[in-house]
Amino acid sequence: MPRPVIKELDLPQYTDSLDEMVDYLNGLTYSAVKTKYNAKEQWQAISIRGYSEDITNILKPGVLGSSSDLSSLQYTYLYEKIECEPLKKILWQIPAEFERVRIMRLRAGTKISKHTDKVDKEIKSGNIIRIHIPLKTSKDVTMSLWKGKEETVHNLETGKYYYTDVSKPHAVNNNADFDRLHLVVDCYTNPKIENLINEHSN
Repeated sequence: MPRPVIKELDLPQYTDSLDEMVDYLNGLTYSAVKTKYNAKEQWQAISIRGYSEDITNILKPGVLGSSSDLSSLQYTYLYEKIECEPLKKILWQIPAEFERVRIMRLRAGTKISKHTDKVDKEIKSGNIIRIHIPLKTSKDVTMSLWKGKEETVHNLETGKYYYTDVSKPHAVNNNADFDRLHLVVDCYTNPKIENLINEHSN
């Protein structure tokens, strides 16, 4: 069954306050996402799980010039930080094995232009799927996705889980007066996660 371009997954919404964790995460040093769509480096990330113990090494081996070893997949120190305890509770709800897990920040008043993530072959093939969990957002932050020429515009809600088909064109506008912060989880597909994605989809 073809996957939808976006789907809110039927997983328990995280409803406890995230303010303290968000404040802590915003105080860390981020790396700019290396892409031509981010010339002003307003789109940034840090690693919770990746191919290095360094939280600022957000790249995947073989993608965008990264030379890290594929066998080096590991959690960074942030996973065990008491300040990040809510992250564990959020991640534990996802019935899948994780590849990269990142915090992705989009600065206030900026945007990510229309693009695809087909540079990652496992995303393109569908072997890895991407889930967004907003940690700090508002109705003034929108995500657009295209299926062919049809554009849909979405407001993603804090603490909810959203599958997004990032092999399709997508864009983000942050018109809020604060930075948008998402937990972005790349995970290996399996029957349970596929059922969640395709449940009640046309």
